[in-house]
Amino acid sequence: MLDGQVARRDPELGDVLDQFVCVRVVEVNDLDLATFQFDTGLTWAVLFMNADKTVYGRYGSRSGLDGLADATLQGFRKAALAALEIHKAYPGNKASLAGKAGAPPRFPTPRGYPSLKEYPKTIDPAAGERGRDNPTCIHCHQIQAAEYRMIRGSKEPIPDRLLWAYPMPSALGLELDAQERARIRSVAAGSPAAKAGFRQGDDLLSLEGQPLISVADIQWILDRAPEDSPLRAVVRRDGAPLALDLAIPPGFRRKGDFSWRAATSDTFRPDMTGESLSLEEREKRNMGDADIAIRITYSGIRLPGADVRKDDILVEVDGRRTGLPSFSEFLAYVAQKKASGETLALTLVRDGKELRRQVTVR
Repeated sequence: MLDGQVARRDPELGDVLDQFVCVRVVEVNDLDLATFQFDTGLTWAVLFMNADKTVYGRYGSRSGLDGLADATLQGFRKAALAALEIHKAYPGNKASLAGKAGAPPRFPTPRGYPSLKEYPKTIDPAAGERGRDNPTCIHCHQIQAAEYRMIRGSKEPIPDRLLWAYPMPSALGLELDAQERARIRSVAAGSPAAKAGFRQGDDLLSLEGQPLISVADIQWILDRAPEDSPLRAVVRRDGAPLALDLAIPPGFRRKGDFSWRAATSDTFRPDMTGESLSLEEREKRNMGDADIAIRITYSGIRLPGADVRKDDILVEVDGRRTGLPSFSEFLAYVAQKKASGETLALTLVRDGKELRRQVTVR
């Protein structure tokens, strides 16, 4: 696991890490949320900072169920080396780093959230793991869940920006090489990235004037990017810098996947997971024209009238058979259209037969 390799100073990292003052944060109960701003849904995240709290860059990305599939030892090493490059030029480059600091948080620490106020300021090591009657450690994803709870408690829909938080560049057609700093591995045909002129092998140097040390830096910028307003990118191509304008179309976030986020299960997700059927699987099942065709990959729903099983195919939600092509879109429908305690009318296909189920939103 990358966290362990870094903590133990893997031989491939030792010479680089020796140039940093390394601090490993293992509890977030009283974390300064103004200073430490990152995607709290991650399994592992790194901030490279100056002693004056200026952020040089971030490392740590996640696009699916595997929490470390998008992180590599090689990529981390190159991100650390890039942070050292930025440090050598500091403070002359301080203006270009201003955008790496976020807006003031809703609360100064996680314990400011109503659903987390019962947790202690510091953890008692003798108390063991968090329990219902003796809460101790706040997990990072609980910060995101606490934000969801506040919004749902006000009877408001959770906005796309919080559901599809920290979008991966793939939402715009860019796939990056996880073993490099910010090198483009592929560009999806017809995507905003392709229309902007990005090419395989380009090295992304900056976006909106901010130097990039990893995919996480790109996600930081995309997370705050206004839609319908292009971002200025600079790439290195054939050894020379090249400026490109990357369009940010409305709804671009919905190209991504947030169904892996633990905060969804803590707040509004029914006790199940799912994935869209591939085109090949749809054709085998004579469902080639179906807009909603989501295979249930796990279900803990076993109540009378709400029996949902693994490998059931979800084809209809509240009478609609269009507009929810992915499990993330289905979850967004729940988060934005359904209050706690309301029911979802689901139609499932099991053994070739359609079944109707009523599922209560937690």
